[in-house]
Amino acid sequence: MLTILEQKDISRYAQIIADLGISGENLHVSELTEPDGVKGHIVYAYQPAQVVIYDLNDGGDLNYCDGLVRSVLFKAEMKGLERAEFRITDPKMRQRIELLRFVKSDENILEPIADIMDSCKSCKENPANS
Repeated sequence: MLTILEQKDISRYAQIIADLGISGENLHVSELTEPDGVKGHIVYAYQPAQVVIYDLNDGGDLNYCDGLVRSVLFKAEMKGLERAEFRITDPKMRQRIELLRFVKSDENILEPIADIMDSCKSCKENPANS
């Protein structure tokens, strides 16, 4: 069974966080796991006006990418946030989040978040699902 859970102890991600040059009490890490172990993670922070996504590792599975990002966006909406900023610098991961239509090419902002969350109604139209 696939699960995505926020990790209370993010010390395993200390090197990733240091490499990103970020810090602070508002940092969060969620892991995507299967029965045989961790398959991916997402590093993010809630700010007063937005959620910022800093790092994403989906283990090479586009569905994992979609699930990790949507889980963070859902939690952001529950906190009353309607804006997400993607600060992901890995070109391959940027391509993946563009393919999933979280952002357009050369853009980093998704606003309002509800637009992407409501888009599941037209998932068959998304080329990532072909």
